[in-house]
Amino acid sequence: MCSRDEVLLMGNNLVSFEGAISHSLRDDILDCLLYAEQSADKKYDRSTHWKLWIEKFQRVLYKNGGRLIGAIDADQLVIQHVRELRYVPYMIAGSATSRELQAVLERSISTLLNSSHAQTFFKSWFSSGCSESLQVIPCQANERGGVNILVCGLQMITRTLKPGHFFWEAVDGDLTIRSNGGSFLLTEESYRPHRETIIAHLNRRAREAIFEL
Repeated sequence: MCSRDEVLLMGNNLVSFEGAISHSLRDDILDCLLYAEQSADKKYDRSTHWKLWIEKFQRVLYKNGGRLIGAIDADQLVIQHVRELRYVPYMIAGSATSRELQAVLERSISTLLNSSHAQTFFKSWFSSGCSESLQVIPCQANERGGVNILVCGLQMITRTLKPGHFFWEAVDGDLTIRSNGGSFLLTEESYRPHRETIIAHLNRRAREAIFEL
């Protein structure tokens, strides 16, 4: 993993920042992504309506300052081992990724699979019919200012007859991966009109969560 990248696991979002991105813009992106996730969760159950959920997630980014600059061709991949997730960047086609952004995506997935988070995240997945999803979101500084954000949404459905000895192994089973997403350009100027509204929403949700404890 290149040391210039900062990788954060935020809920079901694996977010990577290339080092050239300012801290203030990183904070704005994290807030916008969290707001998009909460908005999509309010509208759809991602376990049963994942396509509608990931499309809603992207619409929220678009409506809050993210200019759509490319799209991922929806695709499907069947693998037998979680470690084969390393091949995911090569199934992402369409106009969503530049060579540089794909490189950040590759490093993000490699970091996930080599981290302790992977075992926690995947250890219970190899049960027949289990469906989970996550978003791998690499962010790269744009040469004209702002940040290119790739939303790589992945839905994973397992069909396992017998678990392997280790969490990443399966015997007589497979993992179907569906992809959906796009790339967006977010700048300080495009996000500024939405910043206060999103911060107020997130603060309100945080207070509600505390009261529910």
